[in-house]
Amino acid sequence: MKKTFTTLFLFGLIYSISLAQQDKSGSKDHPLLSRYEGSYINAYMVKQFEVFEYPTSAEMVDYSKLKESKTVEGEITFIEYVAPEGVTATQVYRTYQTQLTKAGFKTIFTCMGKECGSMPMHFSRKYLEASSQLGNAMVGERGSYIVASGTYENEPYILSLIIGSDSRSNSCRYAMSIVKLEELDTEKVDVSSVTDMIETEGRYAFYGINFDLNSASLKEDSGEALQVIADYLAANSQANVLIVGHTDNTGDFKLNLDLSQKRAEAVIAALVDNYGVNANQMTPVGVGMASPVATNSNEDGRAANRRVELVLK
Repeated sequence: MKKTFTTLFLFGLIYSISLAQQDKSGSKDHPLLSRYEGSYINAYMVKQFEVFEYPTSAEMVDYSKLKESKTVEGEITFIEYVAPEGVTATQVYRTYQTQLTKAGFKTIFTCMGKECGSMPMHFSRKYLEASSQLGNAMVGERGSYIVASGTYENEPYILSLIIGSDSRSNSCRYAMSIVKLEELDTEKVDVSSVTDMIETEGRYAFYGINFDLNSASLKEDSGEALQVIADYLAANSQANVLIVGHTDNTGDFKLNLDLSQKRAEAVIAALVDNYGVNANQMTPVGVGMASPVATNSNEDGRAANRRVELVLK
C-alpha cells in the first residue's frame, strides 16, 4: 500500500495546528519552509550575519571534521523540531525532499541513513549549535542529510536539513539551517548593530580592520570600523572589552599567535591615539588561528577567520 505523507506548506502559506507541546519561547517557523505537521520547536536561533559551513560529502576526517565542505555567509535561521510520536525519520526526509524539488530548489548534496555514516551526528553537534538530543538521535548511522539551494522572494538561499531517528520517544528530530545569502554591507555596521550583537552574543566580529601582509600596520581603509568601535565605547563608558586578533592557519602557528597579539595592540593604540578612547576600557588578546569560524581548507573560510573581534569582558 502506498504511504501518504503529510503535505508541507512552503513560501509563506499559513496553517494552524494544535501542538501537543509548546514551541520554544520566541521561536517561529521560517516563511520559506514550514514544519512537518504536528512537530514542535525545541531550539531556535537567528544570527543577522554569520559564516555557515555545510558538507558536500558524507566523509569525515578523524570523526571530527568535514572532509569536503563549502562556506557561505548571510542571515542564518536555525530551527530544531521534534516530530510527533510515530513519525519516522524516513517520512520527514522523503516529504522535505519532495517538497523542496517541487519548490524549485536544487539539491547540492544528500544522503540517507547508512549512506551518511557518522557525518550527521558530528555535523549536528559541532556545526549547528543544536541540542545534544539531536546529535544523539543520529547515533548508529540513523541520520540523514539534505542541502539545497534556491530562491524565495527573489533572494538566494541555502537550506541545510538533518533528520535523525529518536528511538527513545518513537519519533524523530530534525533541524534546518536556512541561510539567506548576502554580503556584509559595511554601511550597516554602526553602533546600533554592534550593540545588538554584543547584547545577544557577547561579541562582534569586524572584517573592515585591515593590515599590511604579515604586519601589524593598519591600512587606511580601517578607519570606518575603528570609528564604530570608538563610538560604541564612548556610548558605553562602563564597558570593558577585549580586542581580539584572529588569523587563518597559513604560516607558522607561533608567528601567527604573536602577529595577532601585535595587531590587537595596534588597534588599541589607534583607538587611543586617533579616536580618544579610554585605554582602560580595552585589553589586547591575540589567539592566532585558535578560534576559527569556518574551515581553513579554502580561501572563503580563511577570509572569514581573519578578523578582529570586540568581546565584552
